[in-house]
Amino acid sequence: MPQPYPGSEKLKESLRLRLQDAKSRYEAVTAHYRALLQQRPEGVPLTPDSALALARRAESEALAEYTRVLRVFIELTNGKAPEGEP
Repeated sequence: MPQPYPGSEKLKESLRLRLQDAKSRYEAVTAHYRALLQQRPEGVPLTPDSALALARRAESEALAEYTRVLRVFIELTNGKAPEGEP
């Protein structure tokens, strides 16, 4: 069984809260993106600064953050000290 390092329980709780926030944000921006996607008329070209493109970018960024925090949380749960700023 992995051995926790000193202070890991406090950090684990902090990361658990950040993980919940990141997941909630990802779910919210995904819902927004999907709503915009359904409203988009077919055949209309997508521009980089359109609301749909910006929503897709926000979804990608939210997923990346959720994945990053989840990875750090899993490592900490398995007894590894997180590298850098979690």
